[in-house]
Amino acid sequence: MLRTAVTVSVTGLALAVPTGSQALAALNPAVLKSLHLDSATLKKVQAYDRYRTREASQREGASKALAFARKQIGKPYRWGAEGPGGYDCSGLAMAAWRKAGVKLPRVTHAQYRQVKRKVALKGLKPGDLVFFRNRNHVGLYVGKGRYLHAPYTGARVRIDKLDARRKRQFAGAVRPGAPAYKEWSPSVKELVEKIDRMGSDERVANKPPDKQRTPHIPPPSDTLPKSPTTLPDHSPPTESKPEPRPRYKAKPDNSDAWEQYVGPLEELTAPGHEPY
Repeated sequence: MLRTAVTVSVTGLALAVPTGSQALAALNPAVLKSLHLDSATLKKVQAYDRYRTREASQREGASKALAFARKQIGKPYRWGAEGPGGYDCSGLAMAAWRKAGVKLPRVTHAQYRQVKRKVALKGLKPGDLVFFRNRNHVGLYVGKGRYLHAPYTGARVRIDKLDARRKRQFAGAVRPGAPAYKEWSPSVKELVEKIDRMGSDERVANKPPDKQRTPHIPPPSDTLPKSPTTLPDHSPPTESKPEPRPRYKAKPDNSDAWEQYVGPLEELTAPGHEPY
């Protein structure tokens, strides 16, 4: 299914989504037309597709924000600093998400207020901003019960565990770049997934054939490897029989005299040789 690049603007996020990304808006119009959806259903389908597009864009932004924040590990905490040599907690959060294309306020309380998507402690995902101590401190959740932050004066940017003490201090979390959470009916989700599959099948069916040959035509015979017409003779060599020794006629010219001397005429061979 051919999809075009779209620009998403959510809570300060202006992000161009490249062609071919997962869950992009602009469902295949030919498939939509073939389903003959009523106007109400069509609006729901298109709205859900835009929503999931923003969700996919937010996940990509979270990866960029975390990648930037990890590179700051080891830099010193400096109150009021926004980098690059040092950071305070909110300055690090702002700089990380700015790298992902999301503009956040400077201080923790304003950051929490501005971002629409609020997140529970059990629903944290990588890239979420986690607030502690009445939202006077903030860090970036990195996954597996850990968060990255600029702790306090004299410390350096690091990753810590969300231990029992921090969980008691938990004061909320937000997901920058995400749309406000909305429940979607399973029927709408299933319908959009069906449209995706139909569009994918259509794209495969309309794919141009291979430059060399189409899938249903075998390759020409002259491109196949040729088998040798004659095989080399690998049979073991046969032993040749020795030439027999010549046999001699024992009858000389004067045969009568010879018969008188040796007896009746017969074929004789050389001494020690058996005749064949």
